[in-house]
Amino acid sequence: MRLTNSSAGRAVAAVAVLLVACGCTAAPPPVATVSVGVDRAAVPLGAPLHLQFRFNVAPDPGDALTEDYQVFVHFLDDQGEMLWTEDHDPPVPTSAWQPGQTVEYERRVKIPMYPYIGESVIAVGLYSAVDGARVPLAGTDLGQSAYRVASLRLEPQHESSFITYEEGWHSDEFSGDGRLRWRWTSGRSVVSFRNPNRDARLVLELDGRPDLFDSPQRLSLAVADRVLRELEIDTSEVIYLVEEISAADLGEEDLVELELQVAPTFVPAEIDSAARDTRELGLRVFYTYFEPR
Repeated sequence: MRLTNSSAGRAVAAVAVLLVACGCTAAPPPVATVSVGVDRAAVPLGAPLHLQFRFNVAPDPGDALTEDYQVFVHFLDDQGEMLWTEDHDPPVPTSAWQPGQTVEYERRVKIPMYPYIGESVIAVGLYSAVDGARVPLAGTDLGQSAYRVASLRLEPQHESSFITYEEGWHSDEFSGDGRLRWRWTSGRSVVSFRNPNRDARLVLELDGRPDLFDSPQRLSLAVADRVLRELEIDTSEVIYLVEEISAADLGEEDLVELELQVAPTFVPAEIDSAARDTRELGLRVFYTYFEPR
């Protein structure tokens, strides 16, 4: 079972097990109880998943939480093999956790297009980014201080979830570390997908540049002549937008064309004399997902 974060972490865990087995030392007490809730029992590849984390700190965690540990989140297949990870820093550093405190927070993850369909187990734990060492928690231990917190079924995408970017979109761009990917819209950008002929949900993750204008940017979502939603983009923070779309609004055509209309737009070269970018830009879209209900 490939659950370790580093060879150092494996070595530390192995030594601890041997010491306990020979009676040389007592097993350290758990520093917290961990649980994770998921918002659905089955999720298609590529879809969003909401996780609700809860750590109940022990009344006496000892000195184990003097370091800022990271949370590892491992998605495992039905054989216990690693599929992918969603490791992160908790919003409250572990060095600030207090005895008896409850630390709760949510995270959204996007299920990758991993070549696996079937049951998946989610394992969670705390580890040191310095040497990979892990601290004990209370829960169902899968070994090496990785704790089973939830399970779900990974399913194939619906055929309507395959999105085509039509006119009005600029090419993919990436952050310097390759972790973020986005496309800029223009004033009018179109995506198309097969009509599921039933109610559906559209998810968009995006940001804008309202700081460049005297008033907020506006985004409208429309299918044919039907405006589904209009909203103001009045912050430069990333916006997570979920739009429920009825079967009636999707129409009766086999192929649905969804328009994103943005105003105002901007041209970087027109607002910065040092810029060479002459594209018309509206919003930056990081994630688009469409699925039938």
